[in-house]
Amino acid sequence: MTVDPAQDLTTDQRDKDKRAEKHARENAAFAALNAALQTHPQLTGLFVEDCLRVAEDRAVFSARLNDQPVVLKHFHGKQGRGGQGAAQAALVHAELTSRYQIMHSGSLRVCQPVALLDGTGITLRAFQAGTRLDRILQTADGPTRRQKLQQAGAWLGLYTSDRTSIGNFGPWKWIKTLPSAENTPHKSLIASLKTCLRQQAPDLVGVPVQKARTHGDFASLNLICDGPDMIGIDIENQHSLALTKDMARFLAQAQSYRQPASGWMPESDLSAFLTGFGPLPQPDQMPLLRFFYGVELGKRLLSNTPPPQETANLAAALHSYVASPIDKPAPTD
Repeated sequence: MTVDPAQDLTTDQRDKDKRAEKHARENAAFAALNAALQTHPQLTGLFVEDCLRVAEDRAVFSARLNDQPVVLKHFHGKQGRGGQGAAQAALVHAELTSRYQIMHSGSLRVCQPVALLDGTGITLRAFQAGTRLDRILQTADGPTRRQKLQQAGAWLGLYTSDRTSIGNFGPWKWIKTLPSAENTPHKSLIASLKTCLRQQAPDLVGVPVQKARTHGDFASLNLICDGPDMIGIDIENQHSLALTKDMARFLAQAQSYRQPASGWMPESDLSAFLTGFGPLPQPDQMPLLRFFYGVELGKRLLSNTPPPQETANLAAALHSYVASPIDKPAPTD
């Protein structure tokens, strides 16, 4: 095989450009953080170590406060709207503080809130040691996988235990959230998925759905396992949504780590998770969870270019999903 030197040079230059762009974003994030911290000169004992991530509306840093490891988030708002960032930071801190009141001890917890610096968009929370659940699921044997899925269901059940409500479901808007598959190898598969979802939708209009203020980003990468304990991080939600949406998103990510069994979802995964979560009304447990699971499989397949094996697993899961018979939901009183 002959390598074109010009192509190899282009690849090297592209990599260098990406690294330079990353360094520039991190330097800008450090500068913005330093400027914000200047408004709180009374804060002593804080040492910022590294920039972990830079997003459109925030930057995340590892730090130490009085020699204790913490995670610092600086919300600066989209397009540098500082006031928006300060408001977002306050909401995030309030949400984490609220959940910490009921999940500060035991085997199912959330990370400890440490501080909110008013007016700066800066929040600090305790660093949580352990192993991310997604990394455990990637190599877990059957019993370990089921135990961890059951524990994750129990974690979500506790997190939402004191603030659920019942609403009426509207399915059509969720089908529209699927990204375009026009220029992807999955165009035909996604078209079949949309047909399958549209077949389900008419029977789901107005169906009672259990809602809650949930984690907002309930995914296995945001659950840390430390021995027998499971601790949630990145608690940021501000909206009340169908619980089954968070469940489906979590289970779709778990599915990406292995080839699917038959049916619309592996029965062992569903049973383990729902056993942990606890009683769920029948419309949520079957037709609504099935609907959302299809939406989340499709979104995960089309978003952020999963690794090749995960792509293959998700595509296989979608083929199994669209091939499974659709049961009509039971009538509700």
